[in-house]
Amino acid sequence: MSAESAVRAGREAAVRQMVDACTIGRGGGDPDPITGAPTRTEVYSGPCKVQTWEAQESRPEAGEFQYTQQRYTVHVPVGSYRPQVGDVVTITLAQRDPFLAGREFRVVALLHKSLATAYRLAVSTDV
Repeated sequence: MSAESAVRAGREAAVRQMVDACTIGRGGGDPDPITGAPTRTEVYSGPCKVQTWEAQESRPEAGEFQYTQQRYTVHVPVGSYRPQVGDVVTITLAQRDPFLAGREFRVVALLHKSLATAYRLAVSTDV
């Protein structure tokens, strides 16, 4: 099997595991006149998968303050859109976790690589 066909097969397998759906918005245009929430332009809508970055949380300290940090990634198909730090991911459908739908994440880092089977977007729950 060539590297190209292996990557293609890996991407097809990755998309099959993206059983959830999301929309991704960008920008903070003029606030909505009714809600005051920032408006965003939709840059992606389609399949995704939410994963944790680490198996457990970390408890870093800053000064005298200790906080809990859990890392997540949102996977979307390669080439589905051009991700940017600051994009906001909203989970619109969660097949296996009813409490995941409606959650929002902010893209904090892009994790590109040459033979990626998915775009793995590092995200934060701080939206």
